[in-house]
Amino acid sequence: MDLNEIAKQVAQCSKCLLRFEATAPVMGVGEVGAKYFLLGEAPGRTEDACGVPFVGLAGKRLNKLLELANIDINDCYLSNVVKCKPPQNRTPRKSERLSCYPFLRQELRAVRPSYIITLGATPLSLFSENGVKDMHGTMFEYELDIED
Repeated sequence: MDLNEIAKQVAQCSKCLLRFEATAPVMGVGEVGAKYFLLGEAPGRTEDACGVPFVGLAGKRLNKLLELANIDINDCYLSNVVKCKPPQNRTPRKSERLSCYPFLRQELRAVRPSYIITLGATPLSLFSENGVKDMHGTMFEYELDIED
């Protein structure tokens, strides 16, 4: 499935209550074949208003970190664990994360990145049982089952 088709499905989603509180779902952005898949927790207020991930304060911080790491933003696909902004910017609940997980898998299938960079505890929890304290700054291999 291509990214445009995934975006259509995301736009029509009503699997959890987050959709009814958000302005609209925020689909990931970037190109198929991007080297890096940057995965955040959830859209914030600015992202909810604009419909684009990482355009608010978190996006400004991310741009600085990418510059420090010598990573070109054009080599990145940016997405979030959940596609809709949680109320009061709270951490998405497990049921909300599970509702969006099929979309994330589809994005990973379409993009096929070399690296997934988790940005925080919530995205990291999809790939490791260890917390951020143990995993911060480490690199590990993970066999991601993204095949049909």
